[in-house]
Amino acid sequence: MADRDGDGGGEFECSPSSNGSNDRSPLFENRPKRLSNCKLATISVIAAGIQFGWALQLSLLTPYVQTLGIPHVWASFVWLCGPISGLLVQPLVGVWSDSCRSPWGRRRPFIFTGALLVMAAVLVIGFSADLGYLLGDEPHPQGG
Repeated sequence: MADRDGDGGGEFECSPSSNGSNDRSPLFENRPKRLSNCKLATISVIAAGIQFGWALQLSLLTPYVQTLGIPHVWASFVWLCGPISGLLVQPLVGVWSDSCRSPWGRRRPFIFTGALLVMAAVLVIGFSADLGYLLGDEPHPQGG
């Protein structure tokens, strides 16, 4: 398929060029490589793990928050914490990482730091009742 000018140098030419060379067309140069079945399975397992995590959070967060003494009416505000923090934190981290000149790359230090912060947050959430009691909170009856 030649371009409209008729000079054979079209940007979207799908066949080899008319000069007989075997150069690949620019149309196919940026095509992503085909992933192996093993790589596809790995990606699928990771995605499944993330979905299991979300399912657990959806089913267990509200009852857990109520065991901490937060009324059911206020539990929806706990659900807003994630989207609001994402709305504020993600653009800031994006700007900071764009100007990062680390020897480990622009993104890796932020991914590593974020992973450490998530691990710390999960531990704090898991032991929040115990930490509250250590800091002087009074035990609440189950179900708030």
